[in-house]
Amino acid sequence: MKNADMKVIAIILSIALVFTVLISNAVSIASVVVLFNGSEAGEVADGASTDGTVSSGTVSTGTVSTGTVSTGTASTGTASTGTASTGTASTGGTASTGTASTGTASAGDTGTAADASTGDAASTDEILANPLAAYQKASKAIHENAAAGYKNVSWQAVEGDLQLSKFSFLSSTLTNLIAGFMTEKDAATVKENAKGSDDAKNRMPAGNCSESYINSCTAVKDGDNYVITIVMNDVVNPSYDDADGLVLMSREFLDFKDVLETVETDDTVSAIVSKVDGTINYTAYTITATLNSEGQFVKIVHYGVGDIHADLTAVAIGDLSASGALSFNAEYYDFEY
Repeated sequence: MKNADMKVIAIILSIALVFTVLISNAVSIASVVVLFNGSEAGEVADGASTDGTVSSGTVSTGTVSTGTVSTGTASTGTASTGTASTGTASTGGTASTGTASTGTASAGDTGTAADASTGDAASTDEILANPLAAYQKASKAIHENAAAGYKNVSWQAVEGDLQLSKFSFLSSTLTNLIAGFMTEKDAATVKENAKGSDDAKNRMPAGNCSESYINSCTAVKDGDNYVITIVMNDVVNPSYDDADGLVLMSREFLDFKDVLETVETDDTVSAIVSKVDGTINYTAYTITATLNSEGQFVKIVHYGVGDIHADLTAVAIGDLSASGALSFNAEYYDFEY
C-alpha cells in the first residue's frame, strides 16, 4: 500500500475509528497506528508508466483556455531623408547635398532591437514565447534519458477541518487525529537520483500531457532564469490508468481506486470499515518550474489540493459521510547536468 493511500484512508478511518472506540471500544487506536506505518512517500505509484505511456483509461476533458505569453514587438522608426539643397553655381562652385538620416528601431520587452537599415525582424525569446514546450523538453530529457541527477521529496498535509454530516462538534478532534498521521516536510524522505540512473528517469513525470488538460501556462523572466507556472484543469478521481492529463504531469496525486481496493483487501481496514465510496477532486493542481537560460531545470514545485468526499459504513455505527482536503506537495531540486 502506498503512503499516499494512507493519508486518505486516515480521513476515512479516523471517522470510523473515533466513533467505534466511543461506542463499542472494538478497535484500538494502536491498530490503526500500525496500519499507517506504511511505505515511504514519493514512490512511483503502482500502474504508473515510466516511459510516458499508460494503460487505457477513461478521462474527462473540459474546455480550457491556455495562457498566452505576450512577446514585445520591435517597432521600426521611419527613416527621414533630408532634401538635398543645391547651391547656386558660381564659377568653379560645387553644389552641396544634404545627408539623409535614418531612425533607429526600439525593441519591445522581450525582442531584440531590429536593425532598420537591414529590415531584420526582432528575435523572440523561445521560453517566454512557448513555456509549455520548454517545460516538456526539459522533462523529456530527464524522463527518457536521465540527463540530470536531482533530489526529490514529497509530503501531504491536512487543509482545514474535516466536515461531518453528523456529529459536527467532533470536526476539530478528528482533524487533529488525522494530522497525527501526516508526514511533515522536514520529516519526509529525500530521494537521491543520480544522473543516468533509472531512478532519475522514473521519478521525473513525463510532462507531455495534451494542452486540453491545462488551464494555463505562463512564464516570466527572473534574473537570468525563467519561472514557468502550469495550472491544470480540475479533475475528479484521476487514475494512473489514464492515457493523458495529470498522470503525465505528476507522481503525487492519489488514485481513489487504490483506496477502494485497500478497504476491500486489508484486514485491519475492513475490520473498521465495511464499505466506502467517494471522490477526490483535484483543484488547480499547480506546477512551478524554474529553468536556466539553457532551458534546464533548476527547481520544480508541485502543489495540488484534493477535496475528498467519503460515504462509508463503519462497524457498530452504520452509515457516515464526511469531507476533507489534503494538499499534495513535492519538490525537485539540486539538478546536476
